[in-house]
Amino acid sequence: MTPTRRYSPVEWCGLAVAAAVAALGATIAISWVAELGGLLQIAASAPPRFNTAVLLGLCGFSLACSILGHRKSAEGLAAGAALLALLGLLHAYQLLDVDVENLLFQPSDRLIERVGRGSVALGSNVCAVAFGLSIWLRQRFKQGAAIALPLGIVICLISWVALNQRFMGAGANSSWPVANGIAVLTAIALLLLGAVTIARACEYLRSANSSYWLSTSIALGMAAASFMIWRELVENESRHLRRETAAASESIRLEVQERLQDRAKAVDRLTLRWSTHDHEARIADAQRLMEDFDGILAMYGVSPDYRVIWVCGPDDALRFLGKTLPPGPRQDAVRQACQTGRFTFTPVVQLNINEPGFIGFAPTYDSDGQTDGCIAAIFLLEPFLEAIAQDRRHVGFEFAVYEANRNAFASTELLPTEPCLAVTTKLDFRGLNWQFVAWPDTLTVAGHYTHAPSLVFATGMLSAMLVGLVIQLRQRAMQRTTEAMRSAEALHFSEQRFDLAVHASRDGIWEWRAGADGYYASPHYREMLGYPFDDAPLSEQTWFARMHPDDLPHVRQAIEDHFQRGATYDVVVRFFNFRNEWVWLRVRGQCACDENGQPIRMAGSIADITEEREAQQTLLRHVETIAASNKALAELAEAAEAAAAAKSTFLRTMSHELRTPLNAIIGFSTGLLRHTRTHGLDAHQRDRIERIAASGQHLLALVNNVLDIAKAEAAEHTVQPEAIDLTDLFDEVISMTEPLLQRKPDVQLLVESVVGLPAPVLDRARLKQILLNLLGNAAKFTDHGTITLSAAYQTNDWRFTVADTGIGISPADQRRVFENFEQVHSAGRNVEGTGLGLAISAAMANAMRGTITLTSQLGVGSQFTLVVPQPAASRAEPTASVGTFPAIVDSPPLDPPATRPRRAFSRAPTRPAG
Repeated sequence: MTPTRRYSPVEWCGLAVAAAVAALGATIAISWVAELGGLLQIAASAPPRFNTAVLLGLCGFSLACSILGHRKSAEGLAAGAALLALLGLLHAYQLLDVDVENLLFQPSDRLIERVGRGSVALGSNVCAVAFGLSIWLRQRFKQGAAIALPLGIVICLISWVALNQRFMGAGANSSWPVANGIAVLTAIALLLLGAVTIARACEYLRSANSSYWLSTSIALGMAAASFMIWRELVENESRHLRRETAAASESIRLEVQERLQDRAKAVDRLTLRWSTHDHEARIADAQRLMEDFDGILAMYGVSPDYRVIWVCGPDDALRFLGKTLPPGPRQDAVRQACQTGRFTFTPVVQLNINEPGFIGFAPTYDSDGQTDGCIAAIFLLEPFLEAIAQDRRHVGFEFAVYEANRNAFASTELLPTEPCLAVTTKLDFRGLNWQFVAWPDTLTVAGHYTHAPSLVFATGMLSAMLVGLVIQLRQRAMQRTTEAMRSAEALHFSEQRFDLAVHASRDGIWEWRAGADGYYASPHYREMLGYPFDDAPLSEQTWFARMHPDDLPHVRQAIEDHFQRGATYDVVVRFFNFRNEWVWLRVRGQCACDENGQPIRMAGSIADITEEREAQQTLLRHVETIAASNKALAELAEAAEAAAAAKSTFLRTMSHELRTPLNAIIGFSTGLLRHTRTHGLDAHQRDRIERIAASGQHLLALVNNVLDIAKAEAAEHTVQPEAIDLTDLFDEVISMTEPLLQRKPDVQLLVESVVGLPAPVLDRARLKQILLNLLGNAAKFTDHGTITLSAAYQTNDWRFTVADTGIGISPADQRRVFENFEQVHSAGRNVEGTGLGLAISAAMANAMRGTITLTSQLGVGSQFTLVVPQPAASRAEPTASVGTFPAIVDSPPLDPPATRPRRAFSRAPTRPAG
């Protein structure tokens, strides 16, 4: 029966939040379906709301599955929520004009238009991605809770920002535009999800004893929250100041427009009653108008042909009477006023008095109602706008007027301290296209911002550090308490282990303390030395009194060295125990000193090594016996070496003495064979002489082999390297081997071409003899097939190969063919020889720092390879690669490659004449 799981309070709260979030998602989905069925015009805002419902449902169910232990379901639902939210974000980035930096705070108007008011913006997608990742990482990785903690903080911060902007005046221009309560509920649900994520992560880290992760994560989260709160407070103050600036800018624009409109209406009233007035009456009316309205510098009349027909103003203005208006904005404004019948202003122009201003033209009519010209009113720009700047309603704000991106007027020479607070409004009034840029002055900015955000930020940062420090200290205290408990338990086990080891060990334990009567000795110590009873007092005097007198000075000196210089106290003494027996003891110890360096305590062990000492004595006697035996063997070895030297001398002497009669026998028999016809010897006599010559040759070869063996054993081989013509060498070897093949017509001798190979620098005589021995062996044991001779130069080594298709050599015989007087025999085959050829060849190869290797297969053939290094002083790279032979392996291809050029020597059998 599976036991019922007990959930913690955090898990119960998490289940409640999961149920509430899932219910909210279902409510939003039902609301969306109902609205979709009734109104088609909200289809643009429906998809985001439906996506929000799906995201809330996935998040709620994934949280519930994670708490209930359904790992796979929780991972799948969390991954689905994160993927859906991520796709929503990517879709928004691709299709909408989104300011990514201010996505959550100040989305663009196009985003609000496309997403629709009354639906949740992209903040819910960001929160869903973070929540899905927190669930997935927590289920997947061991340290996932440490990563889930900052993700939960991010979710809480985003949702808190949404609620803050909703209830603190953010209005519909925030990233969470709200036309009903759905967005508020969604923000609250996400805030609860973030809080549950943080609580679960902290609970896991606390139970896992992860003090560093827990304190660091909480401190970082509180610091991030403090930063967000500070930013929001500053942003709220900035938004409030921007709203006041916008109101001031709009007030300035309206006041300018109102003042212009009043003057335009006054001029229009004059023109309506001037149809019957002459110039003098018009000048009088214009003078009264200038007195009633400030800001008008002068007024004059303009005929249809742009001539000034009368002037009302300062005395210096009379000089323009009768002159024609210059082409440009003035004439354009006259034409526009006559065509539209309305008061029309020129742009800001440079007046004749070298000051900026603007001129307004109103059409005048005659008694028949026809336009007979215009009346012009000249306004100075700076006095006109300066009066508005001095208005008390605009105190604390400065403004500037721009026309066609050109600064026409500025109330101050100081630029805005914070450009983000500047607000722009436009004035389009009867030909005037002005832009008013208003901003708060320095005093207004300084007086508007308070120290509350900074205090909140500082308090939050300090609280974050203190909370992190408190959690860290508490966790460390708990860890130290746990370590102390573990140390106490370990100490208990250590003491128990020590007691068991002391009882099970063969050594006795002792302890001496300064100023105490006697010293401590373990039970085994007492038993080892034969003390009569356990509670008998042990004293230093008793110990030294029973020690052998010869060992006493050495022991006292060892103790003094240990106390003074810290030398190791490890001595071997003879002790007369209480059983009246002399025993060998090994005593070891270590002292402890006080702060003045005086020994106050010493403890150690004692072991009975009597049996070991007796064994050492026995071993010493055996060693002496072995040394005497080694001396006798050395004498025998010297005698054997002398005998070997005498043998070598004897063999060299006897070989020299035997060669003289053998050469005489061979010479006489050879001479007799040459003159057989002259002396008239018959066949029987000739056969006898041939046998004498053959026996002499055989005996001479045997003597030569014995002499070579003797030289090899005496290490008297000398190497004389010289440049060798391989073609001449192979011809000599082949010509000397041909007699052996005359009786074997089925054997063919093949030689690979050596064209392109460099000339080797080796001992020619040794090389020739080795190749002759190898070819001779191949000829002896090959009855049909081929014998191949080849040479190759590879990596500064010369390789000479002799391969045959003879009877082959078994693996057991391959180990002894290079030994002296060893010859491989096969059934039914009688082969001449002494078994010294391969041994001599191996000795000569060794003298040239080379080796001979054998690869053979019984019934298939054999391959002998001679590898000789080229001397370093005469190494040369080959000029061609023709003639190279493959390296020898365990089972080489014994048949020679058919693609290489060869020289073939076929020999027919030759028989003696007669």
